[in-house]
Amino acid sequence: MNAAPVLIFILGCFAWVLHTRLKNSFLRIYSIFFLILVVYAANKAYYGISAEMSEGTFSPLSLARWGALILFAVFAWRLKAPEKFQTDVMLGLLVMLLLSDMFLSAFYADSFSYSFLRTLSFILLAFAVMKGMTIYFYNSVNCLHFFQLKYYAAWIMLAPALLMLISGLGYGITIIMNQYAGFFGNQNMFGTFSALITPYVLFHWQVVAQKRWEKWLDGALLAIILAGLWFSNSRNGASSWVIAVSVYFFVVNLKYRIKIVAAAICLVIVLAVSPALKSDLISFVRKGTDKSLQVTDFASQLNEEQRFKMWKGVWPLFWKQKLTGYGFASSHLLVFPFTKDEEAGRALHNSYLEIFGDLGLPGLILLLLLIYRVGSRAVSLTQRKGEYLERNINAVFISVFVAGLANAFFESWMFSVGNLTSLMFWVPVAGVAARWSWRAEVSTAQVPKFAEEIKQKWQIQQGTTA
Repeated sequence: MNAAPVLIFILGCFAWVLHTRLKNSFLRIYSIFFLILVVYAANKAYYGISAEMSEGTFSPLSLARWGALILFAVFAWRLKAPEKFQTDVMLGLLVMLLLSDMFLSAFYADSFSYSFLRTLSFILLAFAVMKGMTIYFYNSVNCLHFFQLKYYAAWIMLAPALLMLISGLGYGITIIMNQYAGFFGNQNMFGTFSALITPYVLFHWQVVAQKRWEKWLDGALLAIILAGLWFSNSRNGASSWVIAVSVYFFVVNLKYRIKIVAAAICLVIVLAVSPALKSDLISFVRKGTDKSLQVTDFASQLNEEQRFKMWKGVWPLFWKQKLTGYGFASSHLLVFPFTKDEEAGRALHNSYLEIFGDLGLPGLILLLLLIYRVGSRAVSLTQRKGEYLERNINAVFISVFVAGLANAFFESWMFSVGNLTSLMFWVPVAGVAARWSWRAEVSTAQVPKFAEEIKQKWQIQQGTTA
């Protein structure tokens, strides 16, 4: 079945958002780049996009992606930081060292051209995000506009696909390898997208929606996300969603923190005393393994997991090259001998292990230090006694960041610029850095008044747009 009309519908919806809802040029350029990655994330064969159009450095879609990425970086370069903007020097230094390590590794990679182009693309993305998005998110009103864009994206990408599945009209489009994948190329991509988009929906529900029908509409969208995750049977997506939602409410309010901790304790107790529930959970985790084996515990499950077999197989090779790695974007080529699944063998399904294979211990240590730096800034944001609006803004960035970290342990998207998830993860990193900087210029006494002014401006702008 050719699903070209579905793709046209998605593009049309995004075009409407760009034309009517987005007035900021920088956000428009980001949106175009985001949309191109959405097309890449889809099952392109269903949408009538041939390999000649999408694969290869000089294919039309690849050139469009490069063009949008370069424009994204150019517009980021043109943004000027506010006078009191506080740059995180240590974070910037860690990013520069990691990028330098990637660049140098290209010279000893098996394919210099491939490694160099991958490095160049990530350098452009890192500059656009860490320079442009950090400055952009310094303004709280800009954060609200960005969140609104993500809210629209959630409706456009998730609701029609589920409707098509339920109606039976799009069964051949939304079902891939007997699992629900929505408009995406596989169920894991769908699950990850659903998990990382949910905090933006929660923000709309908590802050933007004022009328009862708006609250019900947001509740319906959350139900659509949960139904999609249920049909997809995406393990990583489901666990990432739980993490994203838990962290969001943990940041927002102290009473939620107590409830989340209590719920986690109760879950552990129930799993310990309920063999039936434990068996169901193991059955869910065992997806993709040999069901004929009598697996009764999680330790045995790990030994049968395809990902674990790949990790176990490549570890001696990676450790042998632990000081330098095999060159950026090269280590995944060593995976093929350790899996019978050709599709799974295209990636290592672990971003941390992959960067270790690419850059060795120096690269892995730099990445972990970078994560620690951002994580420490995120923790400092959770401890601030700011206004409700600002806590929710912080909650979005932190929850996506934490959920992305967990998701990356089972997927290899972290340094893949052509992967939609990579963009969705690194942008909140800039958000954490921006909100940490923003708080430095506003005293505690000024926060409630300042936040109320932001909310009023947002409501006025929404009314003007309408």
